[in-house]
Amino acid sequence: MKHATIVISIALLATLGFAHGSENFEIRGPVVEVVNGVEYVWGPQEFGGFYYGVNQDLGAESLQIQIRDGSVEPGDAKYRSEAQDVAFENEGWGNYRVLVFLGQKYFAGYGTTQISSACNCLEDGILRQILIDSADRQTLGSDEDLLLEDGYNIRFSEDEAGVKVSLYKDTRLVDTTIINPPETYVYAKNVADQDIAILAVQVVGNVKLKPTSYYTVKGVFQISEEPFRVESGSEYGLMDISSAKDDEVVMTNSQGIEFVAGKDIELIDGIKIKTADQGFVSAEHPLRFYVYKDITEPGTYEIRSSIAEVVDGMTVEWDISNFAGFHYDLDDDIGTERIIMTITDGALDEPCGVRYETVAQEDDFALEDWGSFYTIPFMGEEYFAAYVENGRLYYDSEDTNLMVDEQLSRMLVNSAEPLTIKSGDVLKLEEGFEAKLFVDDSCEKAFLELCRDGNLIEMDYFDVPGTYAYTTNLGESQNVVILALHVAEVNCTGDRTCTVDGIWQISDTLTDVEEDSEYDKMTIQTVDSVCFYVMMDNEDNKITLNRNMDTSLIGDIKIKTADQDEISAEAPLRWYIYEEVIIEDEES
Repeated sequence: MKHATIVISIALLATLGFAHGSENFEIRGPVVEVVNGVEYVWGPQEFGGFYYGVNQDLGAESLQIQIRDGSVEPGDAKYRSEAQDVAFENEGWGNYRVLVFLGQKYFAGYGTTQISSACNCLEDGILRQILIDSADRQTLGSDEDLLLEDGYNIRFSEDEAGVKVSLYKDTRLVDTTIINPPETYVYAKNVADQDIAILAVQVVGNVKLKPTSYYTVKGVFQISEEPFRVESGSEYGLMDISSAKDDEVVMTNSQGIEFVAGKDIELIDGIKIKTADQGFVSAEHPLRFYVYKDITEPGTYEIRSSIAEVVDGMTVEWDISNFAGFHYDLDDDIGTERIIMTITDGALDEPCGVRYETVAQEDDFALEDWGSFYTIPFMGEEYFAAYVENGRLYYDSEDTNLMVDEQLSRMLVNSAEPLTIKSGDVLKLEEGFEAKLFVDDSCEKAFLELCRDGNLIEMDYFDVPGTYAYTTNLGESQNVVILALHVAEVNCTGDRTCTVDGIWQISDTLTDVEEDSEYDKMTIQTVDSVCFYVMMDNEDNKITLNRNMDTSLIGDIKIKTADQDEISAEAPLRWYIYEEVIIEDEES
């Protein structure tokens, strides 16, 4: 059974939430606890919100926080990023300098290279976007343009002295020169008082024909001519740049940060701290928190785990502490998924090289009067497993434990936010359900019409305050409550209204957890409906960890290995697991 890559429309984010328990799409770091005197450190290998290039081991951002007496004093939060040498994709050119700033790669200067003399742009507090770094081979005719970024393009033509290169920007000719392939064309420009090579194109060969000649390009490098300034004193959220020189940028907090329950603090632009809205905080139950990057822009993103290395005999375990692709509820500390991988001779042998485990936990309904239920994370999403024998919805259901029938139902709504609805108005729910509520003349009852996709399903009335529960068969499970509404009060003065202060809904589209069910390379081996436990392994699916591999493991979770040049005992192959998320523009 296959799961498609997650695709989210921005317009739906606030309505549906996300599989990782957030109203917006979050890339979170490890879940930790507030302990006085502890210094917390996040780097790119632990925190997916920082950039990390697995192929070149690229990424040198770090965030340090020192907590004293439940708060971070001014200067006790420090963000640092160091410039690194990176080889051009066209390896014959040598290398250039990259500095990652707030998760984005920037050009910081040239190192040892054929296309420019060495320079350090950071000395002037200037970075530039890297637009193209490619070694792709392509052949163009003299009637074709080599399309570049920022409105630039190149046209090649024949000249008695060699190959004529004509560079245009927005149809305006800005440079011409003659080269003799194999040769690299370089275009430099003075920008922000810096003479800098912003474009390099390697032409490796050409052939003169009539009426069209052909030219082969095997390397393109382009940076933006627009400078991005990183100057001391510049503010980013609660952090100020304290130093931007030599090979690093450093930011520190200019004001204190108090750690209290239920807070969402923007520390640096786009990088935030979230604390649990937990009911009880003590020395034995410290306040939980994590750092995360808030993602709102359309694009394709990886929610990746911490970085591991392929070392024979090594066992790697990923859980909610080091893989944000697993479902986790910070407020209630709910999240039990884990994947254990054991490497044997460079592979994840079958059937025990990969083991996935998850177990349900008891959680409260948002409306306390309904009691509690068992929720189970499965392949990164939250599912309903069973009702607990302590509330109304348990007694309204004939079958209360879906795992007895080896199935799960996806959680849709669990809300206690009060909503005031006019009599006769429609309350829109998930999966095509709608409820039309009317206030009875006695002002003691509510009448309800439940529809789905415009079709009337049933009508009912109930005392106020009171609960309406809709039951249906879910596969082999009989008469299960999949939707419930609680009306707290009605108002019969003026426009009649009712106040809905509890909504519960689970999906009637089931997820199969029957033994021997297959999900990509994993097979369900154990389903325990008493302990609410599911286990899968990679039976019949040996996974060899080769270089430059990107393969599905289970659902939307994949394995990626580095395309690294050197693999040895001193430099083992790097790898991680990840979940790919696509955020589409609401207009697309």
